[in-house]
Amino acid sequence: MSALFAILVTTLFASQPNQSPTTAPLGSWKIDRNSISISGVSSGGYMAVQMGVAYSKDIAAVASIAGGIYWCSEGDSQKAQSRCMGQPQGIDSNVQIAEARKLADEGQIDPLTNITRQKIYVYASPKDSVIHPLNSEKLEEFYKAFANPTQITTEKSIASAHGFPTLSSGNPCQMGFLPWLLKCNFDLAGEILKSAYGALNERGNFDPKNLLKFSQSDFGDEKTPLYKEGWVYVPSECQQGVQCRLHVALHGCQMNPDFIQDKFATLAGYNEWAETNRIIVLYPQSAKIPKDNPYACWDWFGFTGPNYMTKSGSQMSALKSMIEKAIQ
Repeated sequence: MSALFAILVTTLFASQPNQSPTTAPLGSWKIDRNSISISGVSSGGYMAVQMGVAYSKDIAAVASIAGGIYWCSEGDSQKAQSRCMGQPQGIDSNVQIAEARKLADEGQIDPLTNITRQKIYVYASPKDSVIHPLNSEKLEEFYKAFANPTQITTEKSIASAHGFPTLSSGNPCQMGFLPWLLKCNFDLAGEILKSAYGALNERGNFDPKNLLKFSQSDFGDEKTPLYKEGWVYVPSECQQGVQCRLHVALHGCQMNPDFIQDKFATLAGYNEWAETNRIIVLYPQSAKIPKDNPYACWDWFGFTGPNYMTKSGSQMSALKSMIEKAIQ
């Protein structure tokens, strides 16, 4: 399965990140439980959807960037590589809708009626050559089975390459490669947070001292592929005990510290909005597995087991544990 994401490889070498010998545990803050939102790009987009569906009781808003429908791969790595990336014409969304209903009936995911209150944001570029933009339409079909279309915001007009668009950080907008951040003069992070929370104060300045590194070793075992450390951005007011909101931002393949160090956590654009709007941003980090997950993707195709898209999936439950730990 080492060739699964070979299409994403544009370099064979990457600088190794600096790691501190000891890292503090994830802290806890005063967080409004009704304000939890999640977003992700590429594999992180698929994972954000999985989290939003499986834990719909607790997650109020979901954003998918260059992602696709829940249970797209059906646990089959070949389907993930083919139809869920470049050939989504073969996807029948009724199959995924039926599977979600079955899992909810079995109690493996939360009742799907919770999706009726979620805010959904879907970003897909007509120029994405890795995840075909038709995948976003399949995702919309899935959500429309459970939510009012007015809850779904879509952005499909930005001609970006595969990656995460920003105002001014990363590669030229139509050049998708490491660090998979794209300078498109488009503030995607801001649009995601506005979709989740409504009107916001103007974006402020990213304060590096508020970006905290934390140990992820408390949230899994050898069967849970997590990088040694993650980051969390905690605005000054939140550190002083003011009630804040929580957003979880998931990187994509080749975007963990082995490939791009802390660039997603520092350059994606979330922190500037977080600082002026009392939003804590959690940046979990997936890990490489040489044979099964060489590019540190989040599990949207089953390398951690057949329950990967349910509440008992190892990465899914690890992310939920991080969310619970962050809430005071």
